[in-house]
Amino acid sequence: MANKKLQKTHVPDDILVKILSRLPVKSLIRYICVSNRWRFLLYDPQFAKYHFKVASEQQTLSPSLLISTASELRSVHLETPSFAIGGNSLVRNLSFPFKQQGRAVKVLGSCNGLVCVALDFHECFYIWNPSTRFLQKLPDPDFGSEEIRRHYKYGFGYASTIDDYKVVVGAELTYETDRANKYPVVVFSLRANSWKKIQAPLSPHGHSEGALTNGALHWLHTSCRPQPVAIAFDLAKEEFRNVMLPICEQNELGYRRVGVLLEGCLCAWANGFPDFEYLEIWVMREYNVYESWTVLFKVANDVPIFIRESGTVVMRDRNSKNVELIWLDKNQDKFKKDVVSRERYMIQGFDSGNDLTQYVESLLPFVSIVCDQQTPVVAIPVSHLITVQEITVQNISIMVPMKLTGPNFTVWKWLFLQVLRKYRVEGLVEGTEICPPAFLFDTNGKITNQVNPAFEKWMDRDQSVMVWLNSRISEDLLPYTVGASSSHALWMIMKKRFADASDSPFA
Repeated sequence: MANKKLQKTHVPDDILVKILSRLPVKSLIRYICVSNRWRFLLYDPQFAKYHFKVASEQQTLSPSLLISTASELRSVHLETPSFAIGGNSLVRNLSFPFKQQGRAVKVLGSCNGLVCVALDFHECFYIWNPSTRFLQKLPDPDFGSEEIRRHYKYGFGYASTIDDYKVVVGAELTYETDRANKYPVVVFSLRANSWKKIQAPLSPHGHSEGALTNGALHWLHTSCRPQPVAIAFDLAKEEFRNVMLPICEQNELGYRRVGVLLEGCLCAWANGFPDFEYLEIWVMREYNVYESWTVLFKVANDVPIFIRESGTVVMRDRNSKNVELIWLDKNQDKFKKDVVSRERYMIQGFDSGNDLTQYVESLLPFVSIVCDQQTPVVAIPVSHLITVQEITVQNISIMVPMKLTGPNFTVWKWLFLQVLRKYRVEGLVEGTEICPPAFLFDTNGKITNQVNPAFEKWMDRDQSVMVWLNSRISEDLLPYTVGASSSHALWMIMKKRFADASDSPFA
């Protein structure tokens, strides 16, 4: 009787949404496999927006640091409890499907849990969600030349007033001698799905990521004296304006960068002349109101990465050859005077030249606002949409006669890869065939209640491959697969636990 009553229990959708919207992203990703009802809900872009809104309002967004090198991406969680534990085990190696041998990954910015990356100066721009592995390739920008030396100013952000994501990139052309054309700036609009050149008063000196707040990207204007200013680019209006930085009467300040507190306020940090022994962190309490600038606190002369209003700061040691992070906590008795060091954390295998970008975890996808109901948001080759349900577990047991026990991983994997390639589902376990959105959009860019056919086909194939994999894993190892929501997640669990990286194409 108890079982029958339990089977009839049904949580109303509105209650279920409220419960799930308060859970962290990592938990929600594991819950995708609970049922079809949960799967459709958690893949719904409207739920993703609601979940992000709740987390933003309750200030429960989970901040992480993305570390990029020429060949890999890693992530480290920045919140105090886990960060203070120390140990390199806190660093996660990220699997990213846009990886190409010999091409470095350049992170251009992050917004709402999405990260903008580029593999080259003039092509291969992507928007990627590290938490869900959602990926979308952008059209290639036109800088007027493919011979580009570097990107000197860049940024990625969301304009809520027009519901549009935008990417801003300033490039330095290698062989252009005319200064008017040597430093072009281009802007990508998701709504228009295109790039365009703009006139920009950005300084080409140095390179920096724009700080996103109040619907604008901000960069320090290095050549403005005596009044220091930040250059703000309004993402909705596509207009530049000056934001005045504070002038200290006691000491002349040398500004190094502008940033954003995790709570959303614009901030700036500067060295105090003449000794440069400390760094002052200023915060603009009311946006674009000069009188609202106040000193938050002073810190050692390093590089701030993560700043909370409460006084929690993560610094990067500028004197270390490696990526060394310093966790700091404001001493309540010395507010606005100094910050005391609590923990130092060395990230092995990285040097001080690596790029560091802060991002938060979210479920948000980056989908085309202008797609119609007949066009899947993520294009999957027709040949990849073949049905695999007719391949039974018995068929798989013949093609992969051994079960995974651990030590036999190399042979087991080699046998399975042949099967996956034969039935054209290798991209599912590799993570390169990305799951389409669950629902279609109308011509106005609004979500509909019509299920995306490409999503249904993708899920059918992915769950079938999960059944294949689980059927050839020994009973002793099956507990390790609990929580895997996709064939890629299951494959990576087995790989990380048993891989002998010498022969793996996914290594």
